Amino acid sequence: MDAYTPIKGKCMWWRETMVEEDAHDIMVKPEDKRIHCTCFVEGYQWTHARNELPEDCPNTRKCRYYIRSG
Repeated sequence: MDAYTPIKGKCMWWRETMVEEDAHDIMVKPEDKRIHCTCFVEGYQWTHARNELPEDCPNTRKCRYYIRSG
Protein backbone atom coordinates (compact mmCIF):
# COMPACT_ATOMS: atom_id res chain seq x y z
CA MET A 1 0.00 0.00 0.00
CA ASP A 2 1.53 3.21 -1.20
CA ALA A 3 -0.10 6.38 0.13
CA TYR A 4 0.70 8.27 -3.08
CA THR A 5 -0.38 5.88 -5.84
CA PRO A 6 -4.08 5.55 -6.78
CA ILE A 7 -5.54 2.09 -6.21
CA LYS A 8 -6.71 0.51 -9.45
CA GLY A 9 -10.50 0.32 -9.63
CA LYS A 10 -11.08 2.66 -6.69
CA CYS A 11 -11.55 6.42 -6.40
CA MET A 12 -8.54 8.39 -7.60
CA TRP A 13 -8.34 10.19 -4.21
CA TRP A 14 -8.83 7.09 -2.02
CA ARG A 15 -5.76 5.97 -0.07
CA GLU A 16 -5.17 2.96 2.16
CA THR A 17 -2.33 2.78 4.68
CA MET A 18 -1.75 0.20 7.38
CA VAL A 19 -2.05 1.34 10.99
CA GLU A 20 1.54 1.58 12.18
CA GLU A 21 0.85 -0.33 15.43
CA ASP A 22 -0.52 -3.31 13.49
CA ALA A 23 2.21 -3.38 10.86
CA HIS A 24 4.76 -4.98 13.19
CA ASP A 25 2.46 -6.68 15.71
CA ILE A 26 2.80 -10.44 15.25
CA MET A 27 -0.15 -11.05 17.59
CA VAL A 28 -2.60 -9.54 15.07
CA LYS A 29 -3.66 -11.88 12.25
CA PRO A 30 -2.99 -10.49 8.76
CA GLU A 31 -6.70 -10.28 7.94
CA ASP A 32 -7.38 -8.40 11.18
CA LYS A 33 -4.70 -5.74 10.68
CA ARG A 34 -6.28 -2.30 10.52
CA ILE A 35 -6.12 -0.08 7.48
CA HIS A 36 -6.64 3.70 7.52
CA CYS A 37 -8.75 4.69 4.53
CA THR A 38 -8.65 8.34 3.56
CA CYS A 39 -10.18 10.58 0.92
CA PHE A 40 -7.48 13.20 0.79
CA VAL A 41 -9.63 15.62 -1.25
CA GLU A 42 -12.64 15.66 1.10
CA GLY A 43 -10.66 14.88 4.26
CA TYR A 44 -12.76 11.88 5.33
CA GLN A 45 -11.13 9.02 7.22
CA TRP A 46 -12.25 5.51 8.08
CA THR A 47 -10.51 2.54 9.67
CA HIS A 48 -11.30 -1.03 8.61
CA ALA A 49 -9.85 -4.47 9.22
CA ARG A 50 -8.00 -5.66 6.12
CA ASN A 51 -10.65 -8.32 5.43
CA GLU A 52 -13.43 -5.68 5.61
CA LEU A 53 -11.99 -3.10 3.20
CA PRO A 54 -14.72 -1.53 1.07
CA GLU A 55 -14.64 -2.05 -2.69
CA ASP A 56 -14.41 1.71 -3.13
CA CYS A 57 -14.90 4.93 -1.18
CA PRO A 58 -18.26 4.81 0.67
CA ASN A 59 -19.10 8.29 -0.68
CA THR A 60 -18.71 7.44 -4.36
CA ARG A 61 -22.33 8.32 -5.20
CA LYS A 62 -22.24 11.65 -3.33
CA CYS A 63 -18.72 12.89 -4.02
CA ARG A 64 -18.40 15.64 -6.62
CA TYR A 65 -14.71 14.80 -7.07
CA TYR A 66 -15.18 11.07 -7.76
CA ILE A 67 -12.97 9.80 -10.57
CA ARG A 68 -12.47 6.05 -10.88
CA SER A 69 -8.83 5.02 -11.21
CA GLY A 70 -8.13 2.69 -14.13
